[in-house]
Amino acid sequence: MRKGEKRMNDNLEQQTLLYDPIFVKKPPEGWEDSEKGGFFGKAATKKTIFILFLVLAISFSLLLSFRSLSKKKYIYDEAGSGYCLSEFNGTDSDRCLRIDAVIDTDGSTDPQKPVTSVRNYAVCCNETLDFIFIGKDVTSLEYNCFYYCTNLKAVFVDAGNPAYTSVDGVLYNKEMTEIILHPIKNSAYRAALALGLQAPADEAGCDAFLKELDRLFPGEEEPTDAQAKQAMADTGAVYTIPDTVTAVAPFCFNYCETLTRIDLPDGLKTIGQMSFFKCKSLESIRLPDGLESIGADGLSYCEKLDYIFVPASVKSIGHHAFFGCLGVTEIDLGAADKSQVETGESWLPKQSVRSLKNVPAVYGAERRDG
Repeated sequence: MRKGEKRMNDNLEQQTLLYDPIFVKKPPEGWEDSEKGGFFGKAATKKTIFILFLVLAISFSLLLSFRSLSKKKYIYDEAGSGYCLSEFNGTDSDRCLRIDAVIDTDGSTDPQKPVTSVRNYAVCCNETLDFIFIGKDVTSLEYNCFYYCTNLKAVFVDAGNPAYTSVDGVLYNKEMTEIILHPIKNSAYRAALALGLQAPADEAGCDAFLKELDRLFPGEEEPTDAQAKQAMADTGAVYTIPDTVTAVAPFCFNYCETLTRIDLPDGLKTIGQMSFFKCKSLESIRLPDGLESIGADGLSYCEKLDYIFVPASVKSIGHHAFFGCLGVTEIDLGAADKSQVETGESWLPKQSVRSLKNVPAVYGAERRDG
């Protein structure tokens, strides 16, 4: 046989085999997936593999369910003279959370064990909580301790608390120099207040308030009253930060997708990490003269913004600060040149979702609105 014919026969033979880069020339004996009944060709073997996979999947699911059911609702750690709430594992029936003293497994509160702090992600990705009540002894709240609570409407603080306060359900430090948390659903809460509803004084008043709130804002399936719509547009969708505030805390407004305008005070100095992350409906925000720093992801994914002016006072812009602001065609900066501003990676928006090119940064610009 000539060499050309032999090479052709070898190629035809290899085409009938199961291809795998590991077995470049020929799979090991018994691994052919063919009608001859190789390892993967036997019906009994396939059935056995499927059954083993099914058993493993069910076992894993049961393990996860058992671990979830066996978790304590409240987990605390000792912290100095008090206790730290380190984890809250609520159920769908938990609409209110009170943080003031250790709650035992039987649901009773131990007043001899005051809660003085709340750890990062202690209440995380909760979809059912409407209200959080903070007691007088809680003097340390880590910035993302109530991270991504998608149904949270208001945080209330005991009047005797020396470290924190709240206004219309929005959390501040006691001196109101820092705004700490605007809950994701606070817009509906403030709109309800504007329509005359009384804020719940305690857990007992929460149910009545929520029933009225559901009547005013029934959701997408039923039409919303015209007066309620107007209250949401005029009050709920707009938030004015008080003049006393000099810092917007990290994660403060993130995922507040109903806000269309946020008014910042002239004395504001810092915008923290992810402060306005994914405020997707935000159409207007004026960065004031005197602002000094914008944290990482500070205003990223604010898709409705169409103009951003960064005053010359800003000396630091964190990574991805304006990433995803797809409505912006350029970033105007008051600084004379880029040497005057420290910027992180990918701080500019892209020109489109698919584009690899950033929108231009224009230095030495003047604010268009004066």
